[in-house]
Amino acid sequence: MRIIQAIIFLIVSVILIFPVSAQDEKPINIETNLVNINVAIADKKGKFVEGLKKENFEIFDDGVKQKLKYFSAEETPISFGIVYDMHPTTSERTKAVLESLREFTKGLRQQDDFFTLVFNKRGSLVTNFVPTSEQVSRHLMGKYRQPNSLYDAIYAATEQISKTRNLKRVLLIITDSADHNSEHKFNDILVRLKTLDAQIYTIIWDEAEKWEYSDVTRNGQPRRVLSDATGLDRAALQDLALRTGGTLQSPTVQNASELYRIYNQIAFEVRKQYTLGFYPEKADGKWHQLKVKLNSVKDSKKMAMTYRLGYQSPKKGK
Repeated sequence: MRIIQAIIFLIVSVILIFPVSAQDEKPINIETNLVNINVAIADKKGKFVEGLKKENFEIFDDGVKQKLKYFSAEETPISFGIVYDMHPTTSERTKAVLESLREFTKGLRQQDDFFTLVFNKRGSLVTNFVPTSEQVSRHLMGKYRQPNSLYDAIYAATEQISKTRNLKRVLLIITDSADHNSEHKFNDILVRLKTLDAQIYTIIWDEAEKWEYSDVTRNGQPRRVLSDATGLDRAALQDLALRTGGTLQSPTVQNASELYRIYNQIAFEVRKQYTLGFYPEKADGKWHQLKVKLNSVKDSKKMAMTYRLGYQSPKKGK
């Protein structure tokens, strides 16, 4: 027994006297230029197509076929950035939207995360929870805070979501689509999104419709909210959604229950997406167009695929 103890003592002493130096270890090079593409596939009935394998996909970068290095069909965690535009609004609408968001975020999975950016003409409030209308009012009372208009708020949200941990990232924008003198222009957002792997899903309400202000379980009294949004404003947000692989929706029934349904539909869609990845052959600092094709999939021509349209290549040496 004494001999065994002596041997153990000798081994421990050697480790303490001659520790392994980190400088002697070879550096591990991790490639960070992997291009990820989240792909949603639906059949002609709108049902999500599941069960596809890696060999069923082909990726083309500016028309050149790429070798698929990463593939996942698993439901991975999602990071949500929620942007709620409170102008124009009423206290009833604000309460309805925030309550529907609160119910939605309660149902997120453990590894999901989210932040909320709520703003009006006086400024904004960013939290890692869904605030109440009273909290928003108290925060903005008597103060002017940035951002306080749509494009500035979206731009701020892109910076915030770029710091989130999950591979799948969603910006959920709830608005009437009108911008009010933002410092950032629409093109600034386009440039920002070129270097950000996130999908934009936009929910736009039609001011011509009556809103049945309600929470998820109760109905309220119909009221109207006037807006200065134009068709061009709506088209701009639709363009953002399409470029990033998201969608634009307008509630068919104007109440909180319908909003809650839409949020969950978006989350369901993102979870069902396939994630593909490849390493570009070169870094040239240019915009690259992406094309995804299905291979050996029955009725693939009748299927609809949604994914981001391209990516911004970093400049060589960066």
